[in-house]
Amino acid sequence: MTGTSRCRTIAHATFGQRSARVRRLRFVPRSSIPVAAACVVANGIRETLRELLGAGCELVLGEPAAIGPQAWAQLASDALLFLTRGRETDIVLVLPQHDARRLVLRAFGEGDDGDATDPGTLPGLGDRAYSALELHALERIAARCAAAFEPLCAERQDVSHALGAHEVPACVAYFDLRVHAPLALTLGIGIVRELPDPGPTGALPPRALDSVTLEARAVFAEGTIDAAAFVTLRPGQVLRLDTKVGAPASLKCGARRLATGVPGVVASRTAFLVHDVAMGAQR
Repeated sequence: MTGTSRCRTIAHATFGQRSARVRRLRFVPRSSIPVAAACVVANGIRETLRELLGAGCELVLGEPAAIGPQAWAQLASDALLFLTRGRETDIVLVLPQHDARRLVLRAFGEGDDGDATDPGTLPGLGDRAYSALELHALERIAARCAAAFEPLCAERQDVSHALGAHEVPACVAYFDLRVHAPLALTLGIGIVRELPDPGPTGALPPRALDSVTLEARAVFAEGTIDAAAFVTLRPGQVLRLDTKVGAPASLKCGARRLATGVPGVVASRTAFLVHDVAMGAQR
């Protein structure tokens, strides 16, 4: 179900949190992130995390959503942010502080710090800073994850070092990647600028149209007649045609000319011998 708002932004129907047995229907702006592109990004990041966390990595893709400044501020307020610039848009990898601590401990083989109540933070973002070695490890992990961003940003550049919320532009769309095993953590993907309309996703191969019939007509003589004369036509009357004798005939589909040639009969069947295909008719 879709609709259009006053600002011409396409919206789609979704459902809010469950209240008793009812979930309220609401319309929200549609994200410009194609689900197919988000899936490609998720698969790339999953392969990176498998190398880091082990072959049993299980990951769930959250639905892409359009977000406003307030939602972005909440998402970025307590997270490490890694900015990747690209031609079509910029991508922000959002790594919540408590997940960043668990991830870096796992990377160093120190187990899971899931019960910690005082996660490490960047200088200026909290009471306790990451060590230089830990921060370098997180930045390397972010850089490897950013290799999967190409379907979204196109012609990506190098990933920034870890940034605070005030150093990163607000994102207009977002989706998350929830890792369930072997380590529970969440990664967020935000896009800074709306993605351009991708246009048609592809074309049918010619063989897919083999069974489709096309009604064409051969026109070998044409003329004009006014409406008053047309309604008075009777059988046997002679009409004047404007086409010269021996002029090439046209093969048409609707009003579009497909080819020129000669009409005739072959084995008692109406035929048209093509001499020349019209420009653009093969598209």
